[in-house]
Amino acid sequence: MKDNRDNRIAFSLSTEQEVLLHLLAAALGTESQPLTDEVCRTVDWECVAKESMHQTVCPLVFEAASAYQAFIPPKVYERWFTLSFGYMRHAQMTFESQRHLGELLGDTYPFIILKGAAAASYYPQAERRCFGDVDFLIDPTQREAVEALLAADGYERWDSEHICHVVYRKGKEHLEMHFEIAGIPYGKAGERVRAYIDGAERRGREQTVGDVSFPMPSPRDHALILLLHMQHHTLGTGLGLRHLCDWATFVDRTARESFWQTDVLPLLEEIGLLVYAAAMTKTAAIYLHTACPPWAESVNEQLCGGLMEDILTGGNFGRKDDLRAASGMLISENGKDGTRHGMLYNLAHTLHEAVLLQYPIIKKCPILYPFIYVYKAARFCVLCLCGKRPSLTKRLPYAAERKKLYAQLKVFETQDDEVTK
Repeated sequence: MKDNRDNRIAFSLSTEQEVLLHLLAAALGTESQPLTDEVCRTVDWECVAKESMHQTVCPLVFEAASAYQAFIPPKVYERWFTLSFGYMRHAQMTFESQRHLGELLGDTYPFIILKGAAAASYYPQAERRCFGDVDFLIDPTQREAVEALLAADGYERWDSEHICHVVYRKGKEHLEMHFEIAGIPYGKAGERVRAYIDGAERRGREQTVGDVSFPMPSPRDHALILLLHMQHHTLGTGLGLRHLCDWATFVDRTARESFWQTDVLPLLEEIGLLVYAAAMTKTAAIYLHTACPPWAESVNEQLCGGLMEDILTGGNFGRKDDLRAASGMLISENGKDGTRHGMLYNLAHTLHEAVLLQYPIIKKCPILYPFIYVYKAARFCVLCLCGKRPSLTKRLPYAAERKKLYAQLKVFETQDDEVTK
């Protein structure tokens, strides 16, 4: 495999961005060269620390930055340490929640952990990955029984609606119980994904991190789960460095294993996700120095530079710019059909999906749909006019710029699509 560390020609990184990526690669074990004293003296360490927070990679970057403590202003270092320690405490709470979940469900109700600890298990130090809630996938035929078990144990269902999961809370614990993985596309591609992932909760393998064991997806399933989740956020609010690190460490650890050629790559080509996977792999190889297998080497480096610029501009879930994040609803239909449709279509269809999800009564009484849809559309317009939602005119420039970049990824565009054109 080629070493891509000297191929950063696609766009110009600031010194702070260079240092951030250097430290991140060092924390992932793919960068062995130290920063020079000159760089350490001139870089804005507060800017590096803030960017690590925007990208939700704070503990990882701080771990590597601690070697340069003598150069970091004490107040910046102390605040950075406090935040990193808080993230690591949350990681331990997450592992404990998973331990309890495993004891509760036992062998009767098979499940696997999605993303989170499953992704972290491929890191050199799993506890330094930033964690959110506990996402787990169950056998959908056991949904009622598992929900009853959670309720009996004191978990309360949170009042939220989602197409593929329900949320349960108890104290500080936040569980997302999935009966389907997120990001499955429409049409034949979606049918193929469901057939491929069917039974994933029973194919899981036991993983131990520290003194906590939990079931995680098999590598062939984990690859698809990560990619579907990533593209959903790429075409939505935005992708962060944490997501790229999840993918990069997984590829770096497994690049030579046979499941790529026998299972994953054929599926990705069939459903139209191979270009996206290759682009993310090559981007990680260039900027984080992780493995770049042959199937990703031919990706245009200008595209990789555009993707890294997009990540650094938006931040994790688009947290650096709310207006830019809000443009996602003009770019795609929650990532379920790529970027093939126009902005007005995407907006209309996003509202359509929101109506169906938020008002399940429509399934029993379809005649209500047009009235509710008109109400939701009118309400959206009023909120935009009142300034309580970003206006469409302000979203359009962001959407156009992002969509031009993402169109090159050909998400969910297949050979069948080419034939019918």
